[in-house]
Amino acid sequence: MENIYNKKMNDLSLKEKISQMFILGFSGTCLNSENKNIQNLSKNGLGGVILFAENIHSYNQIQDLSKELQDISKIPLFISIDQEGGLVERTINIENKVDYLTAMALASTKNPELIKNHTQIMAEELKFMGVNMDFAPVLDVNTNINNPIIGVRSFGCNAEDVIKYSEPAYKTFIENNIIPVGKHFPGHGETSVDSHLDMPVVDLSFEDLENTHVKPFKKAINNGLDAMMIAHVFYKAFDNENNPASLSSKIITGYLKEKLNYKGLIISDDMVMGGISKHYNYLDACIKGIRAGIDLFIFRNSGNEILTLIEELVKAAENDLISMERIDESVEKILFIKEKYGILSDKLPCHPVGHSNNDSWNSEIFQDKIDKIALESIKTEKKGNLIPLNKDKNFLILSPDKSKIFNLAKDSSKISDFLKEIKHKELIYSLNPENEEIENILNKIKDFDAVIFIEYNSVFFKKQFELIKKIKTPVILINTGIPCVLDNSIKIDSLIKSYCLRKPTIKALAQIIKEN
Repeated sequence: MENIYNKKMNDLSLKEKISQMFILGFSGTCLNSENKNIQNLSKNGLGGVILFAENIHSYNQIQDLSKELQDISKIPLFISIDQEGGLVERTINIENKVDYLTAMALASTKNPELIKNHTQIMAEELKFMGVNMDFAPVLDVNTNINNPIIGVRSFGCNAEDVIKYSEPAYKTFIENNIIPVGKHFPGHGETSVDSHLDMPVVDLSFEDLENTHVKPFKKAINNGLDAMMIAHVFYKAFDNENNPASLSSKIITGYLKEKLNYKGLIISDDMVMGGISKHYNYLDACIKGIRAGIDLFIFRNSGNEILTLIEELVKAAENDLISMERIDESVEKILFIKEKYGILSDKLPCHPVGHSNNDSWNSEIFQDKIDKIALESIKTEKKGNLIPLNKDKNFLILSPDKSKIFNLAKDSSKISDFLKEIKHKELIYSLNPENEEIENILNKIKDFDAVIFIEYNSVFFKKQFELIKKIKTPVILINTGIPCVLDNSIKIDSLIKSYCLRKPTIKALAQIIKEN
């Protein structure tokens, strides 16, 4: 490993090397007195920043902020983001943003070329914003239908689908010089606890893990994936010391690096998540993580406690609690990947075709393509007598309260927006309606010929099924979240599955039930 990063390695102090091992979040949409810590850290060797919705208010604003951050940094930064599409999009505060589909909706197209096209648009968006690292795609196999955190973020419930449909996503990012970060190794799909809240435990055998959950990661490694995020999940088959994968030397060094021969960046999930913070203090966790093989730690903040943490890690290294060899190994990898993806060069971020550095981003030219993909992602599982919608009938549309759904609250689109020529009324119901609300809805249904029921994650919000069971009027049931399982007590006219509740899918659903 020669090149520009060798010189930079020799120029770095111990504190700067340890600073390279951090990706930090911060407040604000511009550099000001409120985020002076991130500015000072960037000037003194910080590895990268992570952008959240609070940092992004417009495409031009985030482009300017990214450039400002790079301009002040001693070593060019990873400017990273969680932009998965559909359910996790950090651009939610941008007016006229590009709206994407979930991974499961993309897999439903069964068309890798469409997934490539979808990812190409996202890559163009990220390049315009100055982002060079995306914590995507999700490589988890969603084997547990009661999984509260993965669900439609996954490409599927079997390894073969996840392999087939994730591959065009990460390969397209790589082609566009965006570093894709596959997550959450060795697989978050069997969990029943959200690792944001606490540390999940997976009690599968080693063979089950290898034969299903690790498979997509193995394939991605063979395909040249350069960065991987490690889960804050305890896997009994790998480690009997109650360590989450992110702090386990048996998983990171013994299995990922040595057995799977992975040479890329190894990144922790956000260290403030309950899977870590409820069980460790940050200093102990970081020491343990570095020893285990973590190269980069994500913290969603950059407050004074993080400045203190970096100083404490310097002292820990000086006192031989962390080996210099281990630190140098990580920093060498970080600089190598930055060089490989052009981050260490003096070139400005590459802007999409038709956009110069001063252009505004025009989402319309891309949104039309996403909308067409959305049409291909929707599957009519059962077509009854109500589709296509009869203009002489009067429909009651029951839609879930999106304001209570994380990352969908700002999406105000409704299916009624696209059914103007159909007689209808749209009613928003609580995600888990109580008995009184259910009775009120049933009373209103009596005035309509049929119901269009938009179901969302009823596997968790079980009162939705209670409502559906009580409806005597003919029902078109539209599944928009985790695939629902119907029992024999539920009688419906039609069933449509979409795996997404963003505007492109809602618009496509309206078209399908009108014209199918």
